[in-house]
Amino acid sequence: MLIEQAECTNLPAAFSWGHAATSHVLSKFKSDPGTRDGFPCIFGHNSVRRGNLRFLLVPYNVDISEYDFHVLADDLRSYIDQVDVKSLDVSRHRPLLVLFEPVAIFTTADQFQQIFIEAMQFLIDVDQQAWPTNVSKDPDHHTWTMCFQGCELFVNVSHPAHVNRRSRNLGDGLAFVINPRKIFDIAAPDDAKGRRVTKTIRHNIDLYDDVPHSALLGSYLLREAQWPQYMIPDNNDLPPLKCPLRFK
Repeated sequence: MLIEQAECTNLPAAFSWGHAATSHVLSKFKSDPGTRDGFPCIFGHNSVRRGNLRFLLVPYNVDISEYDFHVLADDLRSYIDQVDVKSLDVSRHRPLLVLFEPVAIFTTADQFQQIFIEAMQFLIDVDQQAWPTNVSKDPDHHTWTMCFQGCELFVNVSHPAHVNRRSRNLGDGLAFVINPRKIFDIAAPDDAKGRRVTKTIRHNIDLYDDVPHSALLGSYLLREAQWPQYMIPDNNDLPPLKCPLRFK
């Protein structure tokens, strides 16, 4: 279910769990960034303040013990169809926050990792458009990024098994923050201003989290790999997740 930030209080019964999930996310932005209680991303704060956040709610089907990835694919396709990548503007941009229905049996990082991989593989398998020719299918290559519906994406993964890395914990269920990858080239370009923005956000992360920001964080413009940044371990001693995705 794809909804606007202003629609979070008016959900159908089948998505009633979304009230608590969206409210918890929005509560994260009540304190100023750059403080212990202020969520680190200044662009996230601006999006919430302007009412620009969009939510995609993914329900869990108890009958088959699976998340409904068809909802994820259909609504992500709708979201991308409404984005004009050629005219992205930071002040008007509308980030997409994908929230998976919390399920009591899912509690560990390994479980959330598996759901994340299954979700990404499903999107690749049902994609109706060809993989962009300018993007490698090798996740170790500097041009690789997740793509769907012909759009280059960046997927930031959060889950409740993150204890030290509070900035990657957005509530009781798995969550993806999805943006067109090119918005980051605009928000934090490879120049003095962009480097100041990146430095500020990482400083904010160090204040907010109980562990220093991950060395895996990087920049596409600096030819640094995207995949390891998607699902970052809870501490800096663990290795990055290897990509098991299969591309057409």
